[in-house]
Amino acid sequence: MIDEIKAVAADIDMTLTAKGGDLPEYTKQVFRIMQDKGIQIGLATGRELNDRLYNQWQQWGMDRPFDFLVGMNGGMLWDKTNGNFWNMDLLKEDVMKEILKDMMPIIEKYEVSVNVEGGENHAAMYIKGELFDSMKRRGWVFDDYTGDIDGFCQKPCYKFLFRTTPDVEQMIRQRIKERWSDGFQAVGTFPGTVEMMQKDIDKGSGLARYAQKNNIDLKNIITFGDNENDNPMLIRSGWGVCLCDGAQGTKDCADDVTELPCFEEGVGHYLADHYLKPKGWM
Repeated sequence: MIDEIKAVAADIDMTLTAKGGDLPEYTKQVFRIMQDKGIQIGLATGRELNDRLYNQWQQWGMDRPFDFLVGMNGGMLWDKTNGNFWNMDLLKEDVMKEILKDMMPIIEKYEVSVNVEGGENHAAMYIKGELFDSMKRRGWVFDDYTGDIDGFCQKPCYKFLFRTTPDVEQMIRQRIKERWSDGFQAVGTFPGTVEMMQKDIDKGSGLARYAQKNNIDLKNIITFGDNENDNPMLIRSGWGVCLCDGAQGTKDCADDVTELPCFEEGVGHYLADHYLKPKGWM
């Protein structure tokens, strides 16, 4: 465990909360104490940074905002001091079309739900299952372009999301590896969901940029996650912790595993039991 924590970065879905859930009261109390002690608290998510995320603290009933946000799996960065200080480049429409045309045999055969994120682009195909649930949670309506590649790609984006069964997910991963690995990577965020985004962009690189901008040593940052897209962040931080109900691959990357799962406030209790209470702060 880190002797002196300067910052905490945590994934949202299935780490801090259930998908679309509220931040539990005990975790809010822990964050409040840590911020009172000058420790910066931030979110590290695969979502695009927008007004909803900037105001997430209010939606969760916290008494103060988060100190920083790592969005788009490290592709967008914001903090209270510097504002929105770094964004990765959007994918151009012609590149999007090339990718989508290459993926269409798999998408159409298995009716894979596909959507993009970034650049205010809400294009989607085969809206169903987890994609439909995501639409309800986020409070927006995806633009349905099933079978219409030109319509789907009329606005630039940051990344593609494919939602399907585990076996088809492996086909998509293999396609990306065989044909697109020079510039792109496949990243898992939830069972059956794989994201395709630019190489060398991840939560670890995003956290490192944030730390450098704020003169914080990575060794003084503790991070929490539950799935593949959290692995680089857990590895690069001074102490990386996986939720006990997280993916085995992420547990293997972590320095430690929480005693309690997401639904029992694993993050809040871990910070309290391993850091706050030993220091007499709680």
